[in-house]
Amino acid sequence: MKKKLIMVGILLFIMVGISAFLTYRYVRYHDTWTLTQYADDSGNQGMFYTLKNNYDGYFIIVDGGWPDNEAKVRQVISDNGGVVDAWFLTHYHTDHVEAFNAIAANPDGIVIKKIYATPLDKKYFLKVAKEWDNVESYQRFCDVTKNMTNLSYPSRGDKITLDGLQVTFFNSYDKTLIHNSGDIPNNDSLVFKISGKKDSILFLGDVHDKKLGQYLLTTYQDALDAEYVQAGHHGNNSLPVSFYEELDMRIMFFDAPEWLMTGEDYSAKDLQQWCNNQGMKTYDFRTAPNCFSFR
Repeated sequence: MKKKLIMVGILLFIMVGISAFLTYRYVRYHDTWTLTQYADDSGNQGMFYTLKNNYDGYFIIVDGGWPDNEAKVRQVISDNGGVVDAWFLTHYHTDHVEAFNAIAANPDGIVIKKIYATPLDKKYFLKVAKEWDNVESYQRFCDVTKNMTNLSYPSRGDKITLDGLQVTFFNSYDKTLIHNSGDIPNNDSLVFKISGKKDSILFLGDVHDKKLGQYLLTTYQDALDAEYVQAGHHGNNSLPVSFYEELDMRIMFFDAPEWLMTGEDYSAKDLQQWCNNQGMKTYDFRTAPNCFSFR
C-alpha cells in the first residue's frame, strides 16, 4: 500500500511538472511575435515592416514601399499564410503606399482583413501639394479602396487591440496637424505605437516637422516612449535630436539604403552617429531583413 501511494505521488508530481512546462511553453510562445524590417527592392528609401504572432500566425504589415517592392511584399505575405490581418499605411507617398496599391488592385489570392490609413482632405491636399507629393499615388489609393468596407481612418488619441497588442495613435490628419505642419502629406503620417506585454515600437512614418514634433511631446509625453523607434522621414531631414532625446528608446530603425545613410548630402548619418553616441543600436537596409523577438 505504501509503495502504491509513493508511485501515485511520483506520477502526480511528473504530471504536474509536465503540465506546468507545457503551460509555460504555451504562454511564452503565444506571447512572442517576430518584428521584421525589410529593405526596398527599388534600391531607394522605403518602408516595409511586419509583425507576426508566432503562435496563431496573426500577421500585421506597416506600409510596403515602392511599386518595385510589390513582388517582395507578395512573397512575404505568401510565406506567412497569405492573409494580412491588419495593414497600416502611414501616408500616401509612392515609397510607402504603392506596393499596397498594386496588391489591393489585384490580390491574386491574398486576403486583407483590416486596413488602417491616415484620413486626408483631398481638396486641401491638391491645393498645397508639391511636385514631389505623388498625387497620383494618393489617387490610386482612393481608386482601389473606394468600395472597401474594411478601411478605417484612425483619429488622434484612438486605441485599438489586435490579437493582444495595443495600438495607440498619436498623429493623424486633422485641423491640429494643419496648424502644426507645412508639409502635407509627410506630416499627416499616422504616428502610432504598437505595444505588447513587454516590448513596444513607435512608428513615425515621414513626420519630420519640428513644430509638430514638439506638439507630440507636449501632448503625449511619456506615452511616446518605446523600446524600438522608426526614425521619422527615413532618418534624413528628420525630427530634431531634441525630439528623440525625450524618448526612452533602445533601438532606432532607419528605412534607408547605404547611399542615404552615408551620403554627404544627407543627414541620416548624423542622426545615426547621435544614436551610437547614446549607446543605442541602429539598423538600416544594409543588414535587412532585420528580425527581432517582440513580446
